[in-house]
Amino acid sequence: MMDPSPRLRRSLLFVPGSEPRHLARARDAGADTLVFDLEDAVAADAKARARDLVVETLRAGGFGASEAAVRVNAPGTPQFAADLEAVTAAGAGAIMVPKSERADVLLGIDAALTRVERDSGRTPGAVRVLALIETAAGVADALAVAAATPRVAALCFGHADFARDMGLASADAAGGVIHHARCAIAIAARARRVQAIDCVCLAVRDPEAMRADAALGQRLGYDGKLCIHPQQVAIVHDVYAPNADEIAQARRIAAAWREAAREGRGVFALDGAMVDAPVVAAAEQVLDRARRAGALAEDES
Repeated sequence: MMDPSPRLRRSLLFVPGSEPRHLARARDAGADTLVFDLEDAVAADAKARARDLVVETLRAGGFGASEAAVRVNAPGTPQFAADLEAVTAAGAGAIMVPKSERADVLLGIDAALTRVERDSGRTPGAVRVLALIETAAGVADALAVAAATPRVAALCFGHADFARDMGLASADAAGGVIHHARCAIAIAARARRVQAIDCVCLAVRDPEAMRADAALGQRLGYDGKLCIHPQQVAIVHDVYAPNADEIAQARRIAAAWREAAREGRGVFALDGAMVDAPVVAAAEQVLDRARRAGALAEDES
């Protein structure tokens, strides 16, 4: 079930766990979520050292409004259990679980997290799970993964690994079966009332490609996007924040709806178009996103 007031996760920036310089600079990136990476960004012989560095970073804190998350090594790997215990005890706010594809595995992770939380003096249930879907099995069972445990806060799409699992020569996320999977994950997340986090854009030196890819994800119903470079964060925030015209129109709809309600009308016309409850709900979602992004004051309606 979705959190009553889910954390804003427009941008989730991967930070290599084995690079002290990147770990130190991550605090200034402005990302909603910092994902300290112990998996793909770390060489096999550097895993233990990276874990120690990430633990030191978590304990030092200073992340401001950013959520401190960690992508641990995948369940079933030799590093998984040690990763989970160390970073949870050190204060990680969320754990990104690679190769999420089975609800029973996530349920076991839930139990392990509860044990570590209690042993380390943290509130049971405090650590959220960001389930990274990156296999055909994960896409096929996305609904079950999203509902595996109340800790699951988001489904994230790892399209490059998905392409590899499917045996594809290209990892183009805008077409073919990858685009189908991208849609399926957004639908599953919405159905289970958890957040949907879109795949990375690999074109780190092409801001226009990044903007176009982020805009496509936003149109597909995603709540945020995985980032692999700090420069991508501002682009994602711009795409996922309602613009001035969208906010103004949403406010007009909300105000007209309140007036119609006072007059006992459930449906009315605005600018020649019919407005009913679903249209108003969409407008309220725009205003909520604007408030959470700082584009609208909390007391403005």
